[in-house]
Amino acid sequence: MNTLNFFAGLAIIIVGAFLFFAGPQLIVIPSTRTEVTGLFLDEGFTVGDVWERSVQLDEGVLVNGTVAVSSALTGEPSEVSMLVMDDAEYQKWVAQGSPTYVFQKDVSNREGFSFTVPRSGVYHFVFDNTNSPVKKRVAITAELEKQVTVNLPDERVQYVAYALLAIGVLVTAVGVMRKTQIPWA
Repeated sequence: MNTLNFFAGLAIIIVGAFLFFAGPQLIVIPSTRTEVTGLFLDEGFTVGDVWERSVQLDEGVLVNGTVAVSSALTGEPSEVSMLVMDDAEYQKWVAQGSPTYVFQKDVSNREGFSFTVPRSGVYHFVFDNTNSPVKKRVAITAELEKQVTVNLPDERVQYVAYALLAIGVLVTAVGVMRKTQIPWA
């Protein structure tokens, strides 16, 4: 038995076993995934003059949704002004100032909308019907899409572990089978 080969093979096997069991937890790959959560789930309401709802939103979140608008009297498709603004701009809007909107559009029946939140904070969704004498029935569905970074285990480490285990077994076998050479004999 050649002790140098035998113990070197055992050391390689131990390193391979360590990489096999602990490697994927120690070596991770950052990955990005999209996380989708509901903001408004087919929420219906009637707009006389103004309807407002405030929500907390995070920076960089993509807001997607659809709005269904119909006349409260006849049920016919109709149109209403949809405004989205942060809290400071909402205070300007209430005071009849000139706010800057994150999103502003006259939406009609089954129309989609989308915008990205510029910075974290409280945002106000406002449906303004002051230009029409007829009340509107509105249904809104909206969801938030956020990019989240997660750390996933690196499965490639196990391939290295398999190779090390195979090499370690081979070196150990050579150490067991090979006779030790004595230089003075």
